[in-house]
Amino acid sequence: MYREAEETINQGLSPFARILLGGVSGLFGLMMIFIAPPTDKQVYFYLFGGFCLAISFACIFKGWVRQFLGSLIGLCLVIVSGWYLVSQLIQGGPLFSARSEQSIFNAVLFALFFGIPGLTYMLKARFGLSKKSS
Repeated sequence: MYREAEETINQGLSPFARILLGGVSGLFGLMMIFIAPPTDKQVYFYLFGGFCLAISFACIFKGWVRQFLGSLIGLCLVIVSGWYLVSQLIQGGPLFSARSEQSIFNAVLFALFFGIPGLTYMLKARFGLSKKSS
């Protein structure tokens, strides 16, 4: 049963799911770039817009390009989750807080649910350099 589940997971998203995810993330990315305010926060809008566009392009392309873009997305998730956790530990943030506020517990959850899967995909896809393409 484990092998069947792994084979199904490794097949990737269906065409409908890729079109839906790619379309929505592409619109989000363009929206974030176009509504970026001319302040010091503008770069964050551009970065998040670029992240969303990378997801959109990863849904469109196949083979090593998809693996490369997916690995870049995974790398971004690893960096952000690591930065969030380390910054909370260094700043001595609260151990627990509301879900919408920063805390060490929320940083650990973010690393568990986003950083580790991003790292796992990066190691599996190897930036499109692996012999197997998805």
